Amino acid sequence: MAKRTAKKGSSRPVRLSADRLRKGWPGPAGTRVRLATAADTDTVDALLDTAGARLIPALRSSIEQGTAGAALLDGLDGTTKTFFEDFARRTIGHSMADSMASVSLTLVAVDEQDRPIGALSVTAPGTIIERALEHGYSNVQAVTLSVAIAKVHGLAVAEQARGQGLASFLLKRSWQVYDQLDYFLLYGSFETERDLGAFYKGCGYTVHAPGEGFLLDRIDLPFGIHAGPDQCVFTRWRPPR
Repeated sequence: MAKRTAKKGSSRPVRLSADRLRKGWPGPAGTRVRLATAADTDTVDALLDTAGARLIPALRSSIEQGTAGAALLDGLDGTTKTFFEDFARRTIGHSMADSMASVSLTLVAVDEQDRPIGALSVTAPGTIIERALEHGYSNVQAVTLSVAIAKVHGLAVAEQARGQGLASFLLKRSWQVYDQLDYFLLYGSFETERDLGAFYKGCGYTVHAPGEGFLLDRIDLPFGIHAGPDQCVFTRWRPPR
């Protein structure tokens, strides 16, 4: 995989902390965006269901147990090196599902009563891990791609709260988390009939034509991601620095 290099003199946003992620940030229209907790899972599932997704069962269990995103949180309070080390500890001797949950991020936008009215689920790149295994990578090698690539699994806002910028704010904060940890790529897909291309382009993503996948050669992986004829893939690569 390609090496991470820092560009001398490059500017980075103010660093996030695990505490900030848990407590959240002020969001649009009087909302607050924070890390999802066990009390949120039913509402998050109901919200994501409106966008054709639900929490991955193993991830939902991890949220309810308070372990979801644990490697991300440790990394935010440390360095990229400590993030890698923490993920390694959560990989050796653990199930792949548990390892993947440790780098998954579930954010909610809550109203003044702390009720979720928007939700974003970003997960380990399951499809890419499967492709790596098909290409002869070991389980550990394949799951380690989770510290370089993340997938936007589901994004939804309650109907009464739409049009206020909540979805784009959720995406912005998720990118900030993964960018701080030196991820190379966030990607996802949507059904063409949902016509979300302009939205994702406005959030800084490249939207590929229907049915068009993308290669991973820029991070030295000998395969790519395919898309069905009724799917549009969107990608955001970390710029060189």
